[in-house]
Amino acid sequence: MISLTVPDLTNTQWLAHGAIFACNLLLLFFAKPVINRIDPGQDHTIALRFFVTINVLFLILHAFDLLLMTINVNYENLFIKMAHSALCFYASVVIFKVGNAFFRKRFGKLKTFEGTAIYLDSYSSRIVELIFLVVIFLLAVYTLIKVWELDSLLETTGIFGIIIGFIALTSNAWAPDVLSGLIILNTKILEDGDVVVVDGYKDEYIIHKVSFIYTILYDIRNNHRTFIRNKRFIESKIDNLSRIASTDGIRKSLTYKIGYPVLSSTDENVRRSSLEDFSRRVDKLFSKANEIAVAKKELPIREQKEFEWYLTNTGDYALEYTLFVYLESVPTTKITALARKHLLSSLYSINNIVLESSAIVGLELKTPDLLSLDNARSARR
Repeated sequence: MISLTVPDLTNTQWLAHGAIFACNLLLLFFAKPVINRIDPGQDHTIALRFFVTINVLFLILHAFDLLLMTINVNYENLFIKMAHSALCFYASVVIFKVGNAFFRKRFGKLKTFEGTAIYLDSYSSRIVELIFLVVIFLLAVYTLIKVWELDSLLETTGIFGIIIGFIALTSNAWAPDVLSGLIILNTKILEDGDVVVVDGYKDEYIIHKVSFIYTILYDIRNNHRTFIRNKRFIESKIDNLSRIASTDGIRKSLTYKIGYPVLSSTDENVRRSSLEDFSRRVDKLFSKANEIAVAKKELPIREQKEFEWYLTNTGDYALEYTLFVYLESVPTTKITALARKHLLSSLYSINNIVLESSAIVGLELKTPDLLSLDNARSARR
């Protein structure tokens, strides 16, 4: 039979065990507010799961250690060593999160999203974080070696030599992405909350976060969360719609096809007069659309810049006109609905306005159906 005995511990040791259990339970139940307090304004979903998992694991291992001490089994404190290892990971992540929050406030950039002030990473803060990560990692490895009493690994040919060799051999896989992420932060052309268009992708994206290896993007058309490696992201042509090149605003184009005017008269003056009348009606169409659009204050168009329109293609069946409109700069945001309303819904509204203007002017926006005489004769035969 297994005999149960009370562990031979002093009152101080029992008090220490009780304090550890109490602290662990408090950290388990208050993990979310503690993390949000340490580093507000960031996404802590993964970190929260990690902290809760480590807390539960530590509780289980601590309980197992006390249980094995009560049944007088001679073991080399295996579970308490595992618990200390879990505590080492926990402490390392907490210290790293606290350090990141401090470095972001000290070296980062202060930016406002929807009225909330948030500190964002910069080139300087990311460099300091990278160095701090290396220091925390080495200290964690050293602590684990001491916990498991594996001092032989601290020799020249031990664990640190293996780590350095591993880093050197795998540098081709992660170093380009890390350097690309630092370049993105250093240029200050692309920042969190900017709306961008990446070459090769038709959708518009909001930059959510630039991490060490990848960049997180929000697709404003379908609300997808997109990951792209930093190296591939920076090698693409990137259009930043939040950083316009002119005070005129964002220049967008809409294409319309209008049927040819009737120019069947044999009189040159009549044909010229018909063409001029047609051009005046086209000008009136887009001028009326501009007037209606300016009256709609909810549309983010630049009132100082009037619509521009040009005949851009003379096709076989219709004349193609391109209407250029100027939108206000996209506000800094991480809400896809707001960016979508600014960039897409406004253009759809202008489409409706042009249709309304065509009804007022009496100029149809359609390509007429043409019937070939050769085909008609063949059909009669």
